[in-house]
Amino acid sequence: MRCSENRGGRRRKPRDRGLLPPCTESRVLYAEIPRHQIALYRFLLEGYDNLAVMSVVDRYRAVIKLRFTPDAEHTLRGMLLAQGAKLVEPPILSD
Repeated sequence: MRCSENRGGRRRKPRDRGLLPPCTESRVLYAEIPRHQIALYRFLLEGYDNLAVMSVVDRYRAVIKLRFTPDAEHTLRGMLLAQGAKLVEPPILSD
């Protein structure tokens, strides 16, 4: 039997998956990491099903900016702590 074939000729009822509405807010964390691990952090964040969006703020100090949903904060902080990242205050950008 193929996957596309329906058993017994009956159509399946769509399941109510109880999906939540999309989150419309985000939060930001800044972290200082070892410079040689910038690519590793990007890889880990993608591996956690895009846990956060990462951008590099200061490539010399290896400060990254992480934008994430409030629901993901606990997991993100745990991952950063496990990897040895140091949370820092937002950098002051000069004009």
